[in-house]
Amino acid sequence: MTTDEHGATRADRTSAAARLLEIAARNADELLGEARAEATAIVAAAQSNGDQLAESSRAQAERAIEMANAEADQLRAQAHAEAERVRTELEQTRAQQHAELEQNRTLAQAQVQELAEQRAVLESELARLRDIEKQVRDRVRRFLADQLAQIDRPALSLVVPQRGSAPHETVGRTQPRFGSPA
Repeated sequence: MTTDEHGATRADRTSAAARLLEIAARNADELLGEARAEATAIVAAAQSNGDQLAESSRAQAERAIEMANAEADQLRAQAHAEAERVRTELEQTRAQQHAELEQNRTLAQAQVQELAEQRAVLESELARLRDIEKQVRDRVRRFLADQLAQIDRPALSLVVPQRGSAPHETVGRTQPRFGSPA
């Protein structure tokens, strides 16, 4: 066998190289196994983290949706309450205005009735005053006619006809004053 400078034979060297290759292969297999295990662990951790993140995101999204729904429900309830309050207030105002309108209508009808009654009374009074006026005029006319008749009677007895004059002419006739006998 041949020996090299260090005293090892070629077969020893081959066997050492083979052993070294065997160790290197084993180390490579171990490293590869460890790398695969580490990669699997990393993938599993990433998967777990991804799942947790997805679950957390889903939970946050659900909470956000629930909060948004709750807020929307609250706003809807407030809007309904406000609409109901406005509707109630409107109905109250409408009822109050209707009552005031009815009260004003009743008052106006009462005033119209009262004015109609006053008009009837005034028309009756006017008719009575016209009758009184007519009666007073008739009395004054009769009175004045009687007074004129009394004034004219004594004056007729004083009329003396002159010669050559017409019987209807009077000489020296004086006209008596109203209300005093001649």
